[in-house]
Amino acid sequence: MCVGLSGGVDSMVLLRAFATLAHDGRVRLSAVHVHHGLSPNADRWASFCRAQCRHLQVPLSVARVVVDRASGLGIEAAARQQRQRVFAARPADWIVLGHHRDDQAETVLLQLLRGAGLRGLSGMPDGSQVDAAAARPRMLRPFLDLPRATLEACARQQGLSWIEDESNADTAFDRNFIRHAVMPVLEQRFASARASLARSGRLLAASARLVEAIAAEDLHAALEGSPARPAGVSLGVVAAIGEGRARELLREWLRRHGVPMPPERRLAEALRQACEAGPERAVEVVFDGVTLRRYRDRLYLDRPHPTDAAGCSVTWNRRAKMALPVLGGMLVAEPALGAGIAQRVLRGVVLTIDARTRSGAPAPRIAMGEPPMRRTLKNLWQESSVPPWQRDRWPLLRIGGELACVPGVAVAGPFAARPGEAGRVFRWLVDG
Repeated sequence: MCVGLSGGVDSMVLLRAFATLAHDGRVRLSAVHVHHGLSPNADRWASFCRAQCRHLQVPLSVARVVVDRASGLGIEAAARQQRQRVFAARPADWIVLGHHRDDQAETVLLQLLRGAGLRGLSGMPDGSQVDAAAARPRMLRPFLDLPRATLEACARQQGLSWIEDESNADTAFDRNFIRHAVMPVLEQRFASARASLARSGRLLAASARLVEAIAAEDLHAALEGSPARPAGVSLGVVAAIGEGRARELLREWLRRHGVPMPPERRLAEALRQACEAGPERAVEVVFDGVTLRRYRDRLYLDRPHPTDAAGCSVTWNRRAKMALPVLGGMLVAEPALGAGIAQRVLRGVVLTIDARTRSGAPAPRIAMGEPPMRRTLKNLWQESSVPPWQRDRWPLLRIGGELACVPGVAVAGPFAARPGEAGRVFRWLVDG
């Protein structure tokens, strides 16, 4: 466990509670303080947090960050982005944060005023979902159902000290304006405004989880491929599920690629272009960091690669999986009977991996069938529906300089496993 320690009242109550658990041996605890450098008191706050953690015997790390005031995000969002980067890099299973019910109410109202969708209106989750593939710590917010007044009362009862960030009174910041100018007016008419907004956030979060579960199922169905066909989103599935679900599918797909969510109109326009274009018409919609492309009856998300793959030449490591970042994917080798490269061929030889060159050399050919007939890769890639933009980074496996296998596409006759013979099937998984 790692407590995100600002030094404010909520994080101090949080630190004391988890320090008690740590002293009882129930958790291993540390803390992190993010030094934004935005306030003239920032050094004093860091010193305060060090002293409090030293008193409670909790290891503390102070992470100094630089907030880009010119990022276009605004100071609040830019500072939050830096905190999230610090938290993501912590060597802990959980980052525990002191957000409370008042924070949640303000978040829901802010998101409503910004025109957010279901996910945004859900507010802050009380905990991150389990994701075995994610290396970063999960978030935990145990105080989301408690009002700030309760935490302040608890802090006074325990004799805790805390700091007050002077910027919290500056109503030039949106959240502070909501807190000091809007909420008091709302509570004059609606006494339980904060509790009601937080409850709405919880209800909307439940709805969002349902929508996301359906989108995940739709995406899984749409991404179904085969070793001979690179996985992309099937336009047939997209057309069958309807426009609303198709937009949610695209959101889920972009989220898995870590792409910032584009506006609703841009999503709708991207889907319109992709679905209405003819099968031979190129479709390229650029999002933040990826390009949505269409090839035949499938959609792909393509991430640019800064390195040239033409000079790539490595040796297979003889493992089931081999990451090849210069080509933008992973080579998978699976045992099989009567398929792939024969095991007898692979024994004691060096299997070289390279990619198609762009230097003007003759196009690679592969010997197929009995008797062997040399076929161009262009025809094989077309038959296997490999998108054109992926072909220059598709690995080519060579034995003794001879093209032996194009993973997921073809195996040269002289190297192929015979019926019933042990072989090794190679597949190429493009990143994402």
